[in-house]
Amino acid sequence: MVTLCMASTPLDAALEAFAQEVNRPAEAINLARAALVMGQFEYPDLDVAAYLDRLDYLAEIAGRTIASADLPALMLAQFLFDKLGFTGDSENYTDPRNSFLNEVLERRLGIPISLSVLFLEVAQRTGVRAEGVGLPGHFIVRVVLDSGQVIYLDPFHRGAILSEDDCRERVRSLTDGRLPFSEAFLNPVNARYILTRMLNNLKNFYTAAGDFYRASKVVERLLILNPGNPSETRNLGLLYGLLGKRRQAVALLEEYLRNWPDAADAAVIKQHIVELAGAASRWN
Repeated sequence: MVTLCMASTPLDAALEAFAQEVNRPAEAINLARAALVMGQFEYPDLDVAAYLDRLDYLAEIAGRTIASADLPALMLAQFLFDKLGFTGDSENYTDPRNSFLNEVLERRLGIPISLSVLFLEVAQRTGVRAEGVGLPGHFIVRVVLDSGQVIYLDPFHRGAILSEDDCRERVRSLTDGRLPFSEAFLNPVNARYILTRMLNNLKNFYTAAGDFYRASKVVERLLILNPGNPSETRNLGLLYGLLGKRRQAVALLEEYLRNWPDAADAAVIKQHIVELAGAASRWN
């Protein structure tokens, strides 16, 4: 059994299932399956196979639509975003449902990364060469045409075509010009990166809403993807503290300080440990 070594406790069934999906080389991770299993803490009865079948069905219909197209990738975007109506949820961007692939398939609404996952998965099943691109603040897809030309599509905006200059401007706009553009921003990213970024979105959404229980479930999964990550070890410790899991919180925060003794917030975390340990002893 896989364990969260920093807490020395066994995983629950949903977390164990996620660990089994992602504890392999990034290129061997089934992105769609892992994204669905990732959401089982929120949807414990989620039928993963049924949603994978739905993706297969979408790809079957899309494949017939794009079979004779000169530019299959663009026809695929038209099929998903114009004909089927998948689109970005601008009005309720931070709604957590926008980050779960099963909900994206049901509601046809999402955020940039979840809609990109949809496109990538249907593209993969139809033979369209597409990869994810993690621009700062906005996820898009990179498509290689038969000619070898590379274009970029924005699934959040119904598959709008972006040039490299458009991508550069998007980064400038999203960061108010504070982040210099790097060509590396346009490099394709793997499944582990995509899942991590999806979870980071959920962590931010839940934390902002004060839903610390669900935030803790998300951070548990981030630590499965990136074991021993200091900031997430600290985050989970702080969340456990808020949830009354004092002994587990202390263990995680002590591990954080062992691995990062010179952290800028070390003094604050030490004081937090003292307070948590004191509270735990009073409840013995």
